[in-house]
Amino acid sequence: MSPDRMQLQNICKKEHESFKEYAQRWRDLAAQVAPPMTEKDIITMIVDTLPVFYYEKMVGYMPSSFADLVFAGKRIEAGLRRGKFNYLALMNGKPGVNGEN
Repeated sequence: MSPDRMQLQNICKKEHESFKEYAQRWRDLAAQVAPPMTEKDIITMIVDTLPVFYYEKMVGYMPSSFADLVFAGKRIEAGLRRGKFNYLALMNGKPGVNGEN
């Protein structure tokens, strides 16, 4: 049985899954939805499924393609790994570097 839009909306990124792996898994299921979704619908829906940190970074950014969305997600992920975001402070509601939130 093919997945439907409701199933796509309920897919979550796993804790140890890379952004690229999650996006690929999500896109593979989205390709099976009938009737087929437009690229814009796919991008909008996957952004809505992202963990809060990714969502906050992506919500104002409307990529022109799914590949652009994956690129942006990978950059966010790399920034997290490199300590470019004060993620723990953001999660705890504490001021970040330079007193910012």
